[in-house]
Amino acid sequence: MPKEISDWLSGQTKIFGNIKFLTEFPSQPKATPLRKTIVSVGLESVKITDFFTENNEGELVPEEYCRLAEIKLRFSVYVPYSAGGTACHEAFTKIVDCLNFKSDLNLKESGCDAITADRDAEAFVMKSWVIAEARFCPAESSAVQYEAFMPKTLFCGSHINDSTIHVTAAEKASWGQKSVTGAYFGTGESEQTIRLGFKPSFVAIGAAGMPMFSTDNLGNSFCYAGMATSSFASTGIKLTSTGFKVLQSSSLNYENTLTQLNKLGEDYLYIAFK
Repeated sequence: MPKEISDWLSGQTKIFGNIKFLTEFPSQPKATPLRKTIVSVGLESVKITDFFTENNEGELVPEEYCRLAEIKLRFSVYVPYSAGGTACHEAFTKIVDCLNFKSDLNLKESGCDAITADRDAEAFVMKSWVIAEARFCPAESSAVQYEAFMPKTLFCGSHINDSTIHVTAAEKASWGQKSVTGAYFGTGESEQTIRLGFKPSFVAIGAAGMPMFSTDNLGNSFCYAGMATSSFASTGIKLTSTGFKVLQSSSLNYENTLTQLNKLGEDYLYIAFK
């Protein structure tokens, strides 16, 4: 892993210019006098714990075939005396920004020690560290993966100037709305959870282009609509802490009715009030 990170950082020439990255930990003595900034990359420790995912009920349950790794990376930054001690912080800041916003690593923490002077190399030295989280799922691939929890399409510095990176314009617009509308596609499964990002006080749904109810020649009823509040709900729909859940019945229930709120191939429309 240190070699992969060192090679990747070395390829970011537009950001780091002539900074040289080495894979060595602990760092070794440098040439005298130092002519350009050198960063030594090393792996200090790896801590493996269980990985948890959210089920349909919004509860966290352990993932059987995946583990969570907490990885502590070490960086020793060497800069020539002529560049000044602040160049150590500038180099490390660029490293953290690029790892955080341009790589697949999920950074939790970063920090650095005090800057010292190395008279033998005629350089300022700053030891620093980064703690990253990665999800390992051996069953998915024979190669080691360092997958972040969310896809990263950000680039160094872009989060400062782009106000829609963390929250989209559509999400911001919905903050002041008392209701939201949307649609979902029927999967045919016995249940499907629709996440709204908030706990609704009222939800009404219906199949597009279908009546609310229909009957066949045998007197069986088919329900294609439903509504729910925090106090009560019609058959086939339940409110959750983050949205609502719809059901698809395979057998007759109340009054010989089949609930059809997740029928395969059907489009459903909904309106939800906060």
